[in-house]
Amino acid sequence: MNKKISSSNRSFAFVFALLGFSFAAIAQNSECKNKIVAFEEFVQSNSHDQTLYSRWKELKQQCPTESESVYLIGEKILNQKIDQANTAEEKNPMISDLMSVYDEHDKAFPNNKKGNRISKALLLYDNKTGSSKEIFAFLDKAFKMDNSEFTNPNVLNIYSELLVSQYQKKEIELTLEQVLEKLDEISEKAQSELKKSSLVKENLSLKAQTEKLTSQEQSNLQNAKVSANELTLVMENLSARTDKLANCEILVSFYQKNFDKNAENALWLERVSDRLDAKKCKSDFYIKVSEKLYALSPSAKAAYNMGIISRNAKNKPQTIEHFTKSAELQTDINKKAELYYLVATTYGYGDKVKAREFAKKALEVKPAFGKSYIFISQLYANSMKECVGDNAFESKALYWLAAETAKKAGAVEPILKKSADDLAANYTKKAPSKEEISQAKRKSGEQISFKCWIGETVSIPKL
Repeated sequence: MNKKISSSNRSFAFVFALLGFSFAAIAQNSECKNKIVAFEEFVQSNSHDQTLYSRWKELKQQCPTESESVYLIGEKILNQKIDQANTAEEKNPMISDLMSVYDEHDKAFPNNKKGNRISKALLLYDNKTGSSKEIFAFLDKAFKMDNSEFTNPNVLNIYSELLVSQYQKKEIELTLEQVLEKLDEISEKAQSELKKSSLVKENLSLKAQTEKLTSQEQSNLQNAKVSANELTLVMENLSARTDKLANCEILVSFYQKNFDKNAENALWLERVSDRLDAKKCKSDFYIKVSEKLYALSPSAKAAYNMGIISRNAKNKPQTIEHFTKSAELQTDINKKAELYYLVATTYGYGDKVKAREFAKKALEVKPAFGKSYIFISQLYANSMKECVGDNAFESKALYWLAAETAKKAGAVEPILKKSADDLAANYTKKAPSKEEISQAKRKSGEQISFKCWIGETVSIPKL
């Protein structure tokens, strides 16, 4: 199911300081300069005056090329009037007027970089006017001609949604391959914007750990978090829409045709790898893409993918190498802990020293990572022969250490408490009984040391 991306909120407040420039500073014609200054002064003290709209229209007619501000102010005025309209009869003329303002702005200032084609599409889409075909046409042209302004997650989502729906309804004359090509281009744009937002978020989050952020930095961090979340949903929707159109055979064939020209494009390789992975298209081509991506850009995700490939090939040394690299590159502490745990379980009972080492690394990263304690307890419980040999009492005493370790899982991670306590209880049943303690001439509180790889001690409990 496609996930909704919230529209960006528009502010209709007339705070002209936020425009970043002055009417008077830009106007060149002396007569228009005076009119613009007068209009500015009027707006600042009469921002809700009923004559504001008519005064603005007169100014635009008289001074259409003196300043872009005339069009930006007009956009705000008309958006406010549209927002305040109660009926379609009141709203539609204002929508038409605003559509004209966008056109006039582009004509008077063709290099304005304001993304007016995108604004026109959103205006029609948000107000449920105009056909889907018309809205798509605006967005399709904007994506080609105003790509640098095509950054709004909501717009990227609408564009891909309309592309797929119109293709399925046969309302546009595009082949499946052309649609996949467009979806791939939209994905690359969303992926690029996500990288930017994520970088800002990571850098400011790291900075916040050591020093106080300025109010501007706090705002930038919050905006980056929102943007990253919304762009992540856009990527998920794009993946879902692509999946509906193409099976593994079609996808692999499509991407293979484009591999040579994108072989050095890390964003493309990452996207293809993720998409084929999500759809479980684990072909030789997937391995080729993943290997190229890892060589070109050894990120945490790329290293993880290589670990999975190595594990499927039953190459344990390379599996460990790639999962370890992925953990080292990972910045998210939860994922980092999971990766170290994955390395620990890959070593498993065959190399208990390394297995415990990496289980402890997970705990260093995330002290509340209870699974590590459970795994370590299992390592202890399976070490009797190599640690205590023929000493039956001390062999069974190892279960006390395993039980103590298992209980720590529930202490640090409450959700694991029941399973951890059940495991500890099972170990305790296998440990020496009161009678066995007496027969071995031992007493409660006495410590037993395990001098093998474990190197730990346990106290005989009071039973």
